Amino acid sequence: MASERDDDLRESARHRGLKLVKSRRRKAGGDAGKFGLTDASGKELFGFGADGLTASADEIADYLRGASRSDWAEAAKGLPKRKPEPKPKAAPKPKLKKLAVANLLAKLPSAKRDEVFTEVLARPGVRIERIVSGGQVTPADKPFEQDADEWVMLLAGSAAIRLDGYAEVSLKPGDHLTIPAGVRHRVTRTDADVPTVWLAVHLG
Repeated sequence: MASERDDDLRESARHRGLKLVKSRRRKAGGDAGKFGLTDASGKELFGFGADGLTASADEIADYLRGASRSDWAEAAKGLPKRKPEPKPKAAPKPKLKKLAVANLLAKLPSAKRDEVFTEVLARPGVRIERIVSGGQVTPADKPFEQDADEWVMLLAGSAAIRLDGYAEVSLKPGDHLTIPAGVRHRVTRTDADVPTVWLAVHLG
């Protein structure tokens, strides 16, 4: 085993351009079993003392490992610096269209003289409109009567409405009802102090 270890150290030193020297003396108290290292010209580098060789096999191995690391560091100084990998570009964010938002209670038209009807949406089978009232009522002799159902909601103000065959009802913001087709009806009160705003959905 010692011979194999010696051969390994000798080969490792050779790869470093060095030479392994091993004591052959058997004299008690001498340097038997000790090692040293010289360069190719025979110059003593490590493991030499006044009385002979001084390094153990483990110390020679440590020296060679350290020399290897040092040589690699020196060699690495001359290597071109590796450029960092470019970061992948983030995918461009999709350009979003601006959504049109309207407010049924913003910029209300004046309804002091007459009610104001504004169409909000019209599609086959449905029409939505905003109605702004300012104290108007439906004349008793001219009630409304429609061919299609109508759903209405009071958004602001206050009002009252009467349908044929039904008692009059008062409405406050958030209240809604359905007026069946063919049923005569009329608005009997709207707030005169603040705008009364309706949302009407005509079906059919």
